[in-house]
Amino acid sequence: MLLTVDAGNTNICLSVFKGDEMLYAARIYTEQRKTSDQYAYDFKQILTDKYNDPSLYRGAVISSVVPEITKKLEYAAAFITGHKPVVLGVGVKTGLQVRTVNRGELGADLVAGAVGAKEAYPMPCLIWDLGTCTKISVLNEKGEYLGCTISPGIKMCIEALGTNTSQLNQIDISDYNRPFGNTTQTSISSGVIVGTAVMLEGLSRRICEDLGFENATVVLTGGCASYVLPGITTDVTYDPQLVSRGLRAIFEYNREGDDE
Repeated sequence: MLLTVDAGNTNICLSVFKGDEMLYAARIYTEQRKTSDQYAYDFKQILTDKYNDPSLYRGAVISSVVPEITKKLEYAAAFITGHKPVVLGVGVKTGLQVRTVNRGELGADLVAGAVGAKEAYPMPCLIWDLGTCTKISVLNEKGEYLGCTISPGIKMCIEALGTNTSQLNQIDISDYNRPFGNTTQTSISSGVIVGTAVMLEGLSRRICEDLGFENATVVLTGGCASYVLPGITTDVTYDPQLVSRGLRAIFEYNREGDDE
């Protein structure tokens, strides 16, 4: 089996693969103050006895946009699998051509998501990744990574409204697809959740016009994607495990010693 670990600013996603089949997936909160041993304990608890035997694993692979915990996750993944994990970064083979000005600025999660999309979907492709931030990654007809947009995420917007205004309270995020509301909660939901859907659709239309894409594939992923899905009116494919499958592919690139 293979363990994949995708660490974002809000959540850490763990997945267990056997070949190309995902057997198990779970999330834990990202907490910078936790020690390596605490993360190892968390991994052991959430993976349950069924996935805690190191003899069953052939490796692990990690993407992290939280440098403060990356070494801790390496320790935890090695504890579970008995193998030193592949950590997505400089020198790791991905099979992805990146056409941005500074490749070092590109987040590991965006790389893994792009690899997952390139492996599974027709190109060109736009990836809507809704996590702590809302991002659109752009892949051309050759599957090359051209760039992205980055906007505040849904939770960030709702927290900002609740913190920085006198009469707008914090609300719980819920699915909402009406373009306006008649209570404070539904009004914020329409503005943030449906507003995010409309922004994604509008930005994507402009990106396609700018690049001359006629039939771009659109893939929706990320921890907050399910909240926006009901408000989307365009044709998208919802793939919550896109990054994990990209990490699995990256592990195989490095295991097989490809030249890309």
